[in-house]
Amino acid sequence: MSEETITEKKSTSPGAAVVRADIAEVFSDIFQFEGEVRFDTSHEDVERWDSLQHIALIAGLESTFGVSLSMDEMMEIGCVADIHTVLGRHGV
Repeated sequence: MSEETITEKKSTSPGAAVVRADIAEVFSDIFQFEGEVRFDTSHEDVERWDSLQHIALIAGLESTFGVSLSMDEMMEIGCVADIHTVLGRHGV
């Protein structure tokens, strides 16, 4: 990913990289998540992240970014960093 896409905050805590605003928006909308969306935000941090909401997340990502994710990619997503990784493979 380019430095223009992700910048580092002056922090040593895990997940300190800045999440892209468009990804954070999809994530927050799907899960109705009001906390800070960080790279290390995972299903353990989001009460509403169950199997049905995971499917909604995939659908939201595909429609927002115009991509079609494989089953392996869908299963790979377990945190926000994974979303960045998968979308990066699609040139998004």
